[in-house]
Amino acid sequence: METAFYILLIAGHLGVLDVIYFHNYKCDLSARPECQREVFWHTVRHAVYATQFIVIANFRFHGLALAILGIVYAADIIVAWSDVLEETASRRQQGGLPRGEYFMHIVLSLLIGAYLVTVARTVWPDRLLATSIVLDPPSVPFVLRAYMTMMGITAIGTFLYDLRGWLSFRRAARRAALAPNEMGAA
Repeated sequence: METAFYILLIAGHLGVLDVIYFHNYKCDLSARPECQREVFWHTVRHAVYATQFIVIANFRFHGLALAILGIVYAADIIVAWSDVLEETASRRQQGGLPRGEYFMHIVLSLLIGAYLVTVARTVWPDRLLATSIVLDPPSVPFVLRAYMTMMGITAIGTFLYDLRGWLSFRRAARRAALAPNEMGAA
């Protein structure tokens, strides 16, 4: 699982760069009403990657427990597809995706594809073991395992923060939509 660990570590850092620079700084997606569906998928992605960072750094799934890992990876694929489908409409008013972000997404897609293939090849023999989830970290330096685990914990915090922001934005938009109707009724 060492190779998968390192690929995920690299992809995680590129993903953080994508979020901080493109999503938050350059495009300010969370403040734009037309981008809220895309923001939702980005928020869900934080939870999916939080799970992956923590699992890959610490655990091994055996037997039928591999189905849990399969669900996490299926969720990752669904979120990625949904995000791509949403981006065209979401970024239309901004002139589309910035070229750098588009390139970043290509690189990340290639890395995540390599990561998923590597995980699948690594865990394939584990399907024959008794069903369990065991503490079995990859053979990487402890400091890197701890670091990736902290990345997972940080991603959980980011998920909760972004979910609160997304829900607040929706509530404010709903109140704003109702306000003209309430004034007309008075």
